[in-house]
Amino acid sequence: MVNTEMPIPSEEEQQRSQLCKQMIADEIHRNNRPISFERYMQLCLYAEKIGYYESASEIFGSKGDFTTSPERSNFFAIAFAEHINKIKHQLGTFSIVEIGAGSGKFAADLIQAMNRNGCMPERYYIVEKSAALRQRQKLCLSGLQSECDIEWLEDLTTPIDCAVVIANEVLDALPVKLISIEDNNLLERCVTLDDSGDLQFVNIPADDSLSKAMLERLPKSVLGATGERYECDVNMLLDNFIEKIASFVNQGIFFYIDYGYARSEYYHEQRSMGTLICHYRHVANEQPLLWPGLQDISCNIDFTALAEASARCGLNINSYSTQAHFLLASNALEKVITHNQDAMTLEQQSEIKRLMMPAEMGERFQVVVLTKNIEFASNQFTSRDMLHRL
Repeated sequence: MVNTEMPIPSEEEQQRSQLCKQMIADEIHRNNRPISFERYMQLCLYAEKIGYYESASEIFGSKGDFTTSPERSNFFAIAFAEHINKIKHQLGTFSIVEIGAGSGKFAADLIQAMNRNGCMPERYYIVEKSAALRQRQKLCLSGLQSECDIEWLEDLTTPIDCAVVIANEVLDALPVKLISIEDNNLLERCVTLDDSGDLQFVNIPADDSLSKAMLERLPKSVLGATGERYECDVNMLLDNFIEKIASFVNQGIFFYIDYGYARSEYYHEQRSMGTLICHYRHVANEQPLLWPGLQDISCNIDFTALAEASARCGLNINSYSTQAHFLLASNALEKVITHNQDAMTLEQQSEIKRLMMPAEMGERFQVVVLTKNIEFASNQFTSRDMLHRL
C-alpha cells in the first residue's frame, strides 16, 4: 500500500522510475526466475543513468531525501580534523581516502579544517563510482584545488603507502539479502512480478551459503521460534568491501561511521521486521518496491559483522563507540565554542546538538576505528569505548 503521506513524484521522475522497473522486469523475464533483493537493490541504486545514485536528482540536504552528518554542520569535519591533527606525527606523510563523498561538503569542510590545523595530506582521494555524484563533488570542491591535490577514483587500484580512510554512511548503501523465517524454515525474500506485471516479494528456500551465514548470526530463540514470522537482513558483500579497501592501504587508519547495532541487538528476537528503510523527500517508509530508482534504500550495519570482516583481512580494531563519544574525544566542541560562541547562530548550535545528542544522531550512529600496520591508543578516538559489546 502506498504511504499517503509521501510526496508524489513528478511526471519526469515517474517516467524514470518506470524505466528502472522495466529494467528489473526484463532481468526477471530473461532469467525466468525471481531476482534476489540484493540484485534488486543494486539496480535501484546504481543502474547507469536511472539508478538512485546515478541520476541527476537532488539527494542530500533539505531539497533531497535525507541529510547526513556533514550536511548538517561543518562541526563533523572539524572534529575529524582535530583527530587527524592529534596523530599526524605518527602518520608522517599521508593521504586521505574518502569512500563515497556524497555532495562533497564533508571533503570541502575537512580540507579547510586540516589547512587551519596544519595537518594537510599529501593527496585527497575521493573514491566515487557515481558519475553524477563525481560531477557534484567537483563543483563543490572547485575552489579548493589550489589548497589540496584532489583526485577522483572510480575504484582503488593502486596501493597507497599511508592513508586515513573515511567512510561515512557508505556501508548502509551496500545491497543486502532479505530473510524470512517461518516455522523453522529459512527463506530468502526475492523480487518477482505478479500476473499484472507489478513487482512483488516471493520467498524461496535459502541456498547453502546464505543458510550458513544466518545460522552463524541468528540466536537460537529466533531459529527455534514457531508461529510468528521473523524477517531480517544480511549484508553478504561486507567482507569483500572491507577487504578490498584494506588491501590497497599499506599502512593507515580506517573510520567507518554508520547507523546500526552490535549483533546481539541487530538480530534480537523482538526486532522481527529487520532494519530495511527507504527515504523519499525526507519521508521514511518500508516500501522498497515502490517507485524503484527514486528512493534511497538502506539497511543498518551489523557492527559485529564489520569487526569480523576487518579481523579476517588483517585489520586491528582500535575502538567502537557512538558518534557522540567520537566527536567529544576530538575536543573540537570546546575549540568551536571558545572561538565562535558569539558568532554561532541558534541553528548552528542546534545542528551540533543533533550530531551529539543521544536521542538524535549522537547515539544512533556508531564509529568503528580500525588500523593496519600502525597502532594508536584506543582512548584517542572515543571518550567511551564499547568494544565489549561486539
